[in-house]
Amino acid sequence: MYKKTKLRNGLELDFDDDKHIYYHKGQKVESVTGICGKGVPKPQLTNWLVATPIRAIKDSIDSMMDNEQTLDRVKLERIIHEAKQKTNKIKDDAGLVGSVVHGLIEDFLQGKKIPIQSDSAVINCWNIFLDWWKTQEYEVVELEKKIFSKKHNYAGTLDLVLKDKKGNLVLADIKTSNHISFDYTLQLNAYKFAYEEETKQKITKGLIIRLPKKDSNIEVKELPLNKEMFNAFLGAKSLMLAMESPRQKKQKQKQK
Repeated sequence: MYKKTKLRNGLELDFDDDKHIYYHKGQKVESVTGICGKGVPKPQLTNWLVATPIRAIKDSIDSMMDNEQTLDRVKLERIIHEAKQKTNKIKDDAGLVGSVVHGLIEDFLQGKKIPIQSDSAVINCWNIFLDWWKTQEYEVVELEKKIFSKKHNYAGTLDLVLKDKKGNLVLADIKTSNHISFDYTLQLNAYKFAYEEETKQKITKGLIIRLPKKDSNIEVKELPLNKEMFNAFLGAKSLMLAMESPRQKKQKQKQK
């Protein structure tokens, strides 16, 4: 389903909610999260993607040996398949928790009634955010706002723009990940420069608010917002496009 957004500078941005793709005048626009996901190395994620299925395979083989079962090719293929499924499920579950938590926070800040939740990770994240928010004195200026940089041809959706007691604008992004990674810095810088390009209002601070799924240790961290980090984001965009170019050429050749 397409959602049309008219920005303050008169530009229009279309968003395909199902495919998570942005368009401007019918042309695809690269997303901030897509650029940071494909153009920035993530050694911790890579290690997790390798270690998780290996651990699952080892556990399955250990269980078979404990029960004195023989391991043939069919059983081995099944174990590998199940290990891949387990890894994908963990990734999907983590993404779902993040989406639900974002939705709850959005509804809460809009004054809507919050439904009772059953998932323990969602409940933990929500309660931690609520406790933190009660101690703050921010005014909500923007909530889940679509942004688009015509100058650099990228788009995205920022979580929050807040105003502090001094009237300064603070860009805040909610995360439910296990740690704060480097690409979050590039993400915030991309949002900052696109927002300022559209509104001509200056963002003075960037915050990551990481809500843990299990413990109660909220992590609120200020990340640097500057030209160097924005240039690093643009570099990640160039790298992503360079890596995708050969793949796109192959796809066009197959279609001929």
